[in-house]
Amino acid sequence: MNRSFQQEACIDLLIALAETPGPSLGEAPRRQVLEQFFAEHGVDSRVDEAGNLRVLIGDGPWEETVVFDAHMDVVQEGFEAEVTREGGRLIGMGVADDLAAVSLLAHLAVDLSKQEAPLKRPFLILFSTGEEGDGNLKGVRHLVKEKKTPPHLFVSCDLNFDHISLTALGSRRYRITAKAPGGHSWSDFGLPSAIDALMALLTEVKERFAKTNASRPGEASCNIGTFTGGEGINSIAANASATFEFRSVDPLLLTQLDQDLQECLGNHPTEEITFTCALTGERPAAQPVDRARIEPLVIQTIQNATGITPTEVPMSTNINLPLSHGWPSVCVGLCQSGRFHSHEEFLVIDSLAQGWEVLQAVMKEMG
Repeated sequence: MNRSFQQEACIDLLIALAETPGPSLGEAPRRQVLEQFFAEHGVDSRVDEAGNLRVLIGDGPWEETVVFDAHMDVVQEGFEAEVTREGGRLIGMGVADDLAAVSLLAHLAVDLSKQEAPLKRPFLILFSTGEEGDGNLKGVRHLVKEKKTPPHLFVSCDLNFDHISLTALGSRRYRITAKAPGGHSWSDFGLPSAIDALMALLTEVKERFAKTNASRPGEASCNIGTFTGGEGINSIAANASATFEFRSVDPLLLTQLDQDLQECLGNHPTEEITFTCALTGERPAAQPVDRARIEPLVIQTIQNATGITPTEVPMSTNINLPLSHGWPSVCVGLCQSGRFHSHEEFLVIDSLAQGWEVLQAVMKEMG
């Protein structure tokens, strides 16, 4: 395998990807950039039913396959970023989360396709959809549903060298709407407001969560992400809506929190207010699979390439679905970066070469 790393070529592809639209569930323009890149380098790729782009290198059974994954989508609006280069950094939404890994894996696919000696096992390089926001892990969810048995290893490449994850931080996400008759703020004063009703409901949800959190501190979180409603300053609100989520590494605790929510909904029935609650996304919590084999290998690999000793922490990433189905899985960072999910997101350019070394070392161990 060609072990040379062309950093400027990697940066060029990264910038092209970042400056192309790629919101969750709308990754097609960004995927087309990758398809063109592979066509220019003579690498076969295909798009699956979930919009993932796949490159398969080598022959052999699925059970012997190593999967490298990086997600194409970017959080929030997902529009094309304006990427700037300041000193030793690239700045722009998505440059690190997760387009650095996408670009590195794209170059790995090119290198592997030129490998003359046979590989010990097949490698599937997956450029996945729907990891961020409301994507609900669409791309990886499709892969897990398609395959009935685990691969040799599933490696999701995401974020920094400082952390690896073998544990899936689960979540349940909801959208609650409230509807009321509405009316004039003066002449109909006294009629119930959808905003007031929804605020009261969410206050009870937060109070019940606080009691649970007090008995099991640090084991779960609750966050109200958005709140909208009303028709005007002089109108009694006829509509209100909020999105929120629970997170935990304990699936039973997530179930308990869901039951608490349903009880809160049952405590707020009125003839004039109607609540609707929808589960908009779910990431299963799961414990490590084959930790003894994976953790020492990954930590040593990152140490050798970067000098950094990563800490294992639970994360909510593309490993959630594979872990919940018994797949040996790990999430590994391939760069140094910061200010994720903002327009000030940055990538330390020289860390790309270290990320390449991490990939090379994993390849040496695996195939």
